[in-house]
Amino acid sequence: MYILFVALILFLVLSWSYKSHKNVPPGPWGLPLIGHLHLLAGTLPHKGLQYISKKYGPVVFLRLGMMPTVVISSQELVKEVFTTHDVNFGSRPYMVLGEHFSYNYSGLGTCPYGKHWRDSRKLCTIELFTAKCIDSFAWMRKEELSHALRVILGGSKPVKMRALLSNFAFNNMSRILMSKRYFGDDEVDRDAVEFKEMLSSVVDLVMNPCVSNLVPWYLRWLDWQIPRYKRIHAKQDNFLQKIIDEHKETTRECKDFLDIMLEFYGTNVQGETHIKANLLEMLVAGTDTSATTSEWLMASVMHNPRVLIKLQQELDRVVGGNRMVQESDLPKLDYLQLVLKETFRCYPPGVLLFPRMSTQDVTVAGYHVPKGTTLLVNAWAVHMDPEVWENPTQFQPERFLGSSIDVKGQNFELLPFGAGRRKCPGMSLGLRTVELLVANLIHGFDWNFVPGTTPSMEEVFNSACYLKTPLQAMATPRLRMDIYKNMIM
Repeated sequence: MYILFVALILFLVLSWSYKSHKNVPPGPWGLPLIGHLHLLAGTLPHKGLQYISKKYGPVVFLRLGMMPTVVISSQELVKEVFTTHDVNFGSRPYMVLGEHFSYNYSGLGTCPYGKHWRDSRKLCTIELFTAKCIDSFAWMRKEELSHALRVILGGSKPVKMRALLSNFAFNNMSRILMSKRYFGDDEVDRDAVEFKEMLSSVVDLVMNPCVSNLVPWYLRWLDWQIPRYKRIHAKQDNFLQKIIDEHKETTRECKDFLDIMLEFYGTNVQGETHIKANLLEMLVAGTDTSATTSEWLMASVMHNPRVLIKLQQELDRVVGGNRMVQESDLPKLDYLQLVLKETFRCYPPGVLLFPRMSTQDVTVAGYHVPKGTTLLVNAWAVHMDPEVWENPTQFQPERFLGSSIDVKGQNFELLPFGAGRRKCPGMSLGLRTVELLVANLIHGFDWNFVPGTTPSMEEVFNSACYLKTPLQAMATPRLRMDIYKNMIM
């Protein structure tokens, strides 16, 4: 009772402190301790926040637990925070992910804005995610594509699309990062099982509400899950350290990302800590984004046969019927680009952009936002804004015809990878992976739902928004069988 009393007093003090600023953003009344969390209960967070924004406006103040948060839901305000105030919102709030799983904020995605972030970002822009480096792994993507084709051609059973797409994305990332292939072709090994369990545990803990993310630092000791965080972190650290140790003892003709990071950060304790944090973040982010986007795209075109037929007509015209799609074909597939943009608009991999935090007091849309406030950008709400998009809930790739809007963070009405200095550094690699995979799936096969079923497009929120029911589909080859055989030999 004493702890609850103290927490209640702290909540009232914090609320009074924030509200004492006369020009704070509008918002509903909150409750002691939980703030406004009850308003999001039983709904998808991006849709719950959109509902609140429709009532209170495009900039809203909420308290998630005891943590002050400002939610942005309009294109104009996204532009303001990611241009005028981008430096001020360049840091990250406290997150269990950052402290316990990214080695106390050592990874590029979670670290505070400063020298370490600038050095790590430089590594990404001049070494890891350059066009030259991405091109150098084309042979690897081709091999993984052949594995995916083998799975599809392996029988008449429905293709479990989520597993297929996830394995393709994960194997691409793990091979590029550290020259290891873990999943697919019914291969099961001890390392693969251990790795998968570890990553599932991390994602589960990060995405489920936990006390540490909802209270000030001096109350985090109340989080009863801290011992579990530490156990999972120890398992994660042992696994990643083993990979680094093995890597230092071998020489490869083709350098992977881990080789480059070892040269950049060094092999001392601090350097290897940065490497382990980045390995984990890149694996989780790179796999989730590519696999989820691919599944939504395939489900969307299957629900819209007109779009699927139009895609196949373009592929037949550009690629022809005598081979599979190559990476050199991708820039010529204009309609595929429209479909991909529309998929990102309707089903962005991050419906809520990764949270940021104000490092100084700032004025946004004329409202006072104090230092230490968490910023949430509701990308999904921006993508569904009827003031920006005609018929926003309809899947219409043609809306991008003749438009210069792209997904790279320069157009603030479309934000699948974020914007500003902390947008996703691996965007180009992710796009290449998705484009190559879905182009070959659509060119190589006719796709239909399992007979007697019409799966819904209902979503569920975890580390991203997924189809609530994993997609399964029937694949019928469109090309001569020798074309597939030449690809998978």
